[in-house]
Amino acid sequence: MKNTILENINNPEFLETTYRKDGAAFKQAFAEAYPTVKDELLAKAWYQRLNYKQSDISWGIKNEWKVIALLAILVAVVALLPNFITVEQDIFYAKNVGFIVFPALMVYFVWKQNQPLNKLIAPLVISVISALYINLLPAPLKSDSVSQAFFHLPLFLWVIFGYVYIGGDFTATGKKINFLRFNGDLLVLSGLMLIAGGLFTAITINLFEVLKVYITTIYFNYFVAIGLSIVPLFAAYLIENNGHLVHKVSPVIARIFTPLVTITLFIYLVTIFITGTYPTANRDYLLLFNVLLIAVMALILFSLSEVTRHTQQKSNQFMLFVLSVLAIIVNCIALASILYRINDFGFTPNRLAVLGGDILILVNLLLVSFNLFKVVKGRVEVEKVESSIALFLPLYFVWTAFVTFGFPILFQYK
Repeated sequence: MKNTILENINNPEFLETTYRKDGAAFKQAFAEAYPTVKDELLAKAWYQRLNYKQSDISWGIKNEWKVIALLAILVAVVALLPNFITVEQDIFYAKNVGFIVFPALMVYFVWKQNQPLNKLIAPLVISVISALYINLLPAPLKSDSVSQAFFHLPLFLWVIFGYVYIGGDFTATGKKINFLRFNGDLLVLSGLMLIAGGLFTAITINLFEVLKVYITTIYFNYFVAIGLSIVPLFAAYLIENNGHLVHKVSPVIARIFTPLVTITLFIYLVTIFITGTYPTANRDYLLLFNVLLIAVMALILFSLSEVTRHTQQKSNQFMLFVLSVLAIIVNCIALASILYRINDFGFTPNRLAVLGGDILILVNLLLVSFNLFKVVKGRVEVEKVESSIALFLPLYFVWTAFVTFGFPILFQYK
């Protein structure tokens, strides 16, 4: 895209059209191209437009607070249901945590992006069918397949939410990348809000205990349940209206943790080879390696959004490549461990779920690593790496749907 911008720097209509197709990619490519065309009047105008800094906090457009308040009330009602119906809280939240979070986000973004209401029909129908299905499943006390369905359902609903966020166009790579970046911002801001809420909760409970009034049970059953349920919605609202503040946080965190994670993985690998102790095939450990791969791809994605603006661009790109290679090596060791376990004891729902997810994420990271290598060599632009990260979203949808709806039947609810 950089070369395309350079060739059309005096074509306002083309620049505007390109920007509207993929704003994030355009902004990054323009930052690379600007030093070459900084004396052009149109380039100066675009630079000011793309780098305008809004200092005040925005609270959204007219009536947005009403929409957020209505959705928050509906979310809170669902979150409080265990207090009014005969159901175990743990089982209820295990089955329905995804329905507490994602339908409200779907409705909000359809409204916020002025999408036609019919865009909501398919996602909400799928959500309703999923809710009926998961709540009809037995409690997962002795069923690993049902436990895996409970675990993967929120991931399935997350992809459905992504479909709504990008306007139903899975072919729009730029929109998929923006969705992934949004999730990073959402996690960061939600985490900050949860930390603040935790401190507030601790102070409040202890203040009342000084008066010999013990409110812990009622406070957690009602106020904490409401707070936890509406945090993602309010975080999304703040991100959408204050992107100029929030979007800078995730890349900074990525830039800080990328070298730390790289060094840690290197030391971990050296420790494995020195001690001769290899990761066991324990499900929780193997799940941890899946989380590691996802975290590495997140670090790469958010580091790339800033790496082209840094004077040490090549060294940063090389570090990202090394990080991806180290993560692949560590995960291959874990993958060999679970394959050995399956060869000895056969397939179980837990082993198959971890294995399938591990292979899918590993292949995704292999593609990312290959494109990072080509970036370091100067053969492709960084947009190619971002595209390879977003490429697998439809495949994650297929896998989570298979585990959620297929595992209980495949393993006969065992």
